Amino acid sequence: MVKVEIGGRPILEIPGVDIGERKINKNTRLTRSFTNKDGSVRTDSSRINFNWSQSVTSRLVITSDTDDFDEEILSHYKEEGFQIWYMPYGGDKAAYQKQLQHLPDPLELGETYAIVAYGDAAALVLESAMRPMPKLCAVVAYYPPYMPKTTANFPPSLNLTIHLAADQKFGTRHPRNYRYPGTQSGFAESDLEEYDKPAARVAWSRTLATLRRGFGIDPDLESVWDYHQRLRDAIPEKDDEDEVDELMKTMAPDCAVNHVPTMTGGVGKNRLRRFYSEFFSKSRPKEFKTKLLSRTVGTDRIVDEMLVTFTHNIEMPWILPGVPPTGKEVEIVVVVVVAIRGDKICAENVHWDQASALLQVGLLDPKYVPNSFKTKDEAKREVQHLPVLGAEAAKKVTDEEKGRSNRLIPGW
Repeated sequence: MVKVEIGGRPILEIPGVDIGERKINKNTRLTRSFTNKDGSVRTDSSRINFNWSQSVTSRLVITSDTDDFDEEILSHYKEEGFQIWYMPYGGDKAAYQKQLQHLPDPLELGETYAIVAYGDAAALVLESAMRPMPKLCAVVAYYPPYMPKTTANFPPSLNLTIHLAADQKFGTRHPRNYRYPGTQSGFAESDLEEYDKPAARVAWSRTLATLRRGFGIDPDLESVWDYHQRLRDAIPEKDDEDEVDELMKTMAPDCAVNHVPTMTGGVGKNRLRRFYSEFFSKSRPKEFKTKLLSRTVGTDRIVDEMLVTFTHNIEMPWILPGVPPTGKEVEIVVVVVVAIRGDKICAENVHWDQASALLQVGLLDPKYVPNSFKTKDEAKREVQHLPVLGAEAAKKVTDEEKGRSNRLIPGW
């Protein structure tokens, strides 16, 4: 039903959930049974007045065949700046497709919307999207149980991505379809038993890219990351709790920082605040220097490759935990993978060659091969030298002409 208020915009009444406003509707029928991780079944249902805001340009409908939906995913879409509604598919195919056709009714000339659909709802959305829907700028379909039975193609102007689970044996001709090994339908929903975090993260990045193409969104991720780094680097210099507080404001509540070789960092603001305040702030030598070698900017991630040099004249728990100062010079390449959600840092993984760092501070001798070491053929072939390098490995990254390649390979 479409209502038009005098002096206002059309209001489309459809079943759905406006985030933060819920009403129970016990008559909605479930067509798919998913069990939450806590053993419960999604049961509550809602109805809203579907009234697009004139001040928002990124209008997004989330739809699935359960009455409610993963609150974590919904919050992530909101953090990315989308105005969202949840629309459940209750099992009546004709009524649901009619609702899909009426979604753009309240929109004015030049206004657009997008749909992200899960499960059975995804199949119906794909069927509807085969026909021209001028105001529909993007569609993302998660594990539809089947593809539309037609030889026609989707409209070329539609930004479309299809995510398939490994147990879905059918294919699709659309170029942006992705299959995720080792997954089952439901892998992208964090409150389901089928949830697969690595696959869900990759799918999220692809979903976000599709929506941004559709809406013409081009966020400046670099400014978010660079500002965070400036605040972080100022902590050791000023040794001020206020600087730590400012740093925490740039991070999502569930932010995870992991220095991979040493597993230092933490998850959540409380642990990260302690890490940066008590350990990181007091463990950065004055001679600590970084030089950016390369930067790759993705949809929601930045990968920095950096040359890091320092003199190990103070304890550095994040990189050499439990190792007293050695006074040694260290030169390593560090790779940082940072994920950004909205305007907040939500994850940071930091990688480096720990064997090279240990070698340079004198804790690892390449000529020392433990007596307990045995090869598959009972040590018939001796290992004369551990395959590790020191600062020369980092130097070759900065200039490929420095150092001889393959010198660790016997017989080269």
